[in-house]
Amino acid sequence: MVAEGLFICPRCAGPVRPADGSWRCSNASCRYAEEPFPVVSGVPALVDFDRSVLDVDKLRASGGASPIRRTGFHRVLNRLLHPANTTASASVARMLRLLGADDDAARRRPRILVIGGGTRGDGLAALYAEPAVDLIAFDIYFSPAVQFVGDGHAIPLTDGSVDGVVIQAVLQHMLEPTVVVNEIHRVLRSGGIVYADSPFLQQVCEGPYDFTRFTDSGHRYLFRSFECVDSGCVAGAGTALRWSLDYFVRALTRSVRLGRVTSLCFFWLSFVDRMLDPGHSLDAASSVFFLGRKSAAPITPTQIIGYYQGRT
Repeated sequence: MVAEGLFICPRCAGPVRPADGSWRCSNASCRYAEEPFPVVSGVPALVDFDRSVLDVDKLRASGGASPIRRTGFHRVLNRLLHPANTTASASVARMLRLLGADDDAARRRPRILVIGGGTRGDGLAALYAEPAVDLIAFDIYFSPAVQFVGDGHAIPLTDGSVDGVVIQAVLQHMLEPTVVVNEIHRVLRSGGIVYADSPFLQQVCEGPYDFTRFTDSGHRYLFRSFECVDSGCVAGAGTALRWSLDYFVRALTRSVRLGRVTSLCFFWLSFVDRMLDPGHSLDAASSVFFLGRKSAAPITPTQIIGYYQGRT
């Protein structure tokens, strides 16, 4: 159970507390003082619905179900097509080591926030199994893995309340990624750690909920208020080519099924990634990552030019 005093109103930042089975803002002048936040499938939906892609009536009617249909077949297919995300697992392990070496975090259990945690991310199994961590997860839909429904543009947690943040394959689904990263910076304590991986050369995923892509340099500048611990490629040019073949066949044949068959036939392209030149592959990467520490001073526009890690 998440600590009660941790929640704030996503609209006015006033304290939010449960009372008589409902969740309300403590600020009497706020809309959500009079109108409680909805509870779906037993968890609060702490969302400012006037400023979110979420529709309160649809959320209630569906019981917080995901607007995107996710099936066991798709999960199996993804496991067949994608090598294990060793970058995520290594980066999160490094995050935990960095937090363990921190005197403040070492005196208590570190609190890690997973944004978009409705489905457990690839490479995060060890994080979820770590007994020495307090894990909080939220998404725009309910699942047994989340403690509340929320929108990353207005994270309903107090300032400096978490030690680490994991946001994996989520920023492409955000209307304003810079706002989301500013929110991550706000909820992290001083010296807190963030791990993010995001797509670069990938076709549209989750239809109407897909908005943007990031080069490695663009991803780094998105996290400009963080010191870089590590960054680079998650999946390289081979995976990007496999994605393109899949969607080319879909467009040519008007068949999603034939596209998926093509992707299965060329599954080996993703495993070739590890043999490619890192710089050239980064310029044509399927996805990139950033591991960083919260900083008081952002990098400058001239520094991002010097950051470039590719080969073009």
